[in-house]
Amino acid sequence: MAERKKTTVRDYLAWRGDLTFAQDGFNEVDNLLLCIVSYIDFQRIVRLRSYKPVDAMSIGEVCGLLTEKDEQLGLSEEEYIPVMRAMAATPRFRDVKMFAFESSIDEEKVMQFAAVSFLLPDGSVFAAYRGTDTTLVGWQEDFNMSFLTAVPAQLRATEYAEEVLKCCPRRKLRLGGHSKGGNLAAWAAMHLPEKLQRKRLLAAYNNDGPGFDRSVLASEEYRRVAEKIHTFIPESSLVGMLLEHTEDYELIDSSNRALMQHEPLSWNVLGRQFCRSAQRAETAKASDGAIREWLADMSMQERQEFTEAFYSILSMGGKAKTLDDLREGGLSGGVALLREYVGADEKKRKLVAQILLRLAAEMGEGLWKSVGQYWRSLGESIEQKYRSSAEA
Repeated sequence: MAERKKTTVRDYLAWRGDLTFAQDGFNEVDNLLLCIVSYIDFQRIVRLRSYKPVDAMSIGEVCGLLTEKDEQLGLSEEEYIPVMRAMAATPRFRDVKMFAFESSIDEEKVMQFAAVSFLLPDGSVFAAYRGTDTTLVGWQEDFNMSFLTAVPAQLRATEYAEEVLKCCPRRKLRLGGHSKGGNLAAWAAMHLPEKLQRKRLLAAYNNDGPGFDRSVLASEEYRRVAEKIHTFIPESSLVGMLLEHTEDYELIDSSNRALMQHEPLSWNVLGRQFCRSAQRAETAKASDGAIREWLADMSMQERQEFTEAFYSILSMGGKAKTLDDLREGGLSGGVALLREYVGADEKKRKLVAQILLRLAAEMGEGLWKSVGQYWRSLGESIEQKYRSSAEA
């Protein structure tokens, strides 16, 4: 039997975009498409910042104002504006309207937050949270999730959801996000007031975002919305590196390999849902397991010290603000920091090397290739210093 051709969200738009929401209700693929749109840079469109539904703009109107300078701000090298234009050309999405765009970077708070909301023809509103972008503040906030009860973006995500609901008193709510945005969507769902959870929250979609500490999943807040949270993870996802997914999740098939599976445009689709995968990739299971086992033995103070040291190495002591800065900065800054790191705990030093080497190896060709080479060199340097100190 011939292998079935793998199809993605682009094919979904071509094959099912003629079906309106009245003909075929909202589904998980629709969720991912709206989350993809949230990565686009809408800063120049002032009207989108309004929280008044009367000011909302159709997807087509917004597309008419976009240029290549407004392309997506995520970690992908794919272009997302063409996807948005394809959405606007379909009967399914042409009447969807956008409003309540917000974007904030706060180095002092260590916060990277962005979101935009969509008024859907079925009478609901979908709030989409942007994932980690190319700012290293965003990466640092991700690392901070391993030891903080809540990071600033999570707190803002809940406030944002409440503000959107207040502006749309007759609409029910769906939340969604990709990467860190998925974690924000699930967090906001958990922390909405109980009345809103019960009467107005329809669903929250975590598309390959970090999970939560076990204590969060044991909370009453989580139990109230557990059945409404939908988590999708590609078989080789790296999101479990610092935070484990102990909640239920669906494994998704992707046309990409390794780290590149994080790219939402690579997720395979059949009809109105993602193609499921039978099990996690063996390499991902082995690596994630070793890292999680190590982190489980750490106190919150030790986790904080580790993530601060790891971030310091990645950002070359704070000199790099974005991944582009890191690529242009070369290896000198990171290698200098490694000299200070030689005296660190052996397990900590070895784990940093393992994380860096895995990131570099799984990047392969394409996505941030030079950053991968930077990480690989740092990882190899740590391992060499580890061996030298062990032999001394």
